[in-house]
Amino acid sequence: MDAFARLESAVMQYIGRTDVKASPGQPFSQKLTLLQKARDRFRNPKRLDVRVAAIQQLLPVRADIVHSVLEVALVFDGRTVTSRLSFQNSSNAQRPPMLTSRDELVAMTRRLNQLAHQFSQQRLKEAAPIAPASASA
Repeated sequence: MDAFARLESAVMQYIGRTDVKASPGQPFSQKLTLLQKARDRFRNPKRLDVRVAAIQQLLPVRADIVHSVLEVALVFDGRTVTSRLSFQNSSNAQRPPMLTSRDELVAMTRRLNQLAHQFSQQRLKEAAPIAPASASA
C-alpha cells in the first residue's frame, strides 16, 4: 500500500505542476487520465504515455489491495508451508480472490517504486517567457 501511495504522490506532484485540475479525492485512474490530457506540457510525452500505461495495468491490483480485506492463506505441502496474501476484489465479489506470494509482492513493490522514481524524473517543458510590455509614448 505504501508503494502505491508513493506512486500516487509522484503523480499528484506533476498534476500540481500542470494546469490540470484534480482533487486528492478523485480516483487514481481519473488523475492519470487528466495528466495524459496535459501530455503536451512534458518534454517527452511518449515516456509519460509508457509510464501511465504501466500504472494503468497495475490499477486492478491496486484496487484489490487498497479496497479489500487482507487474508493470509497457508498451503501445506508435506513439510513446506507457503503463505500467500489473498485480496477479495471489492467491486466484483464473484471474481476469485487475487492470490500473491511474498516474492510477487516484493517484485510489484519494486516496480511501483521504480515507476514513482521515474515519474519524479519526468521533465516538463519550460514555460515560454512572457514578453515585456512595450512602452508607447
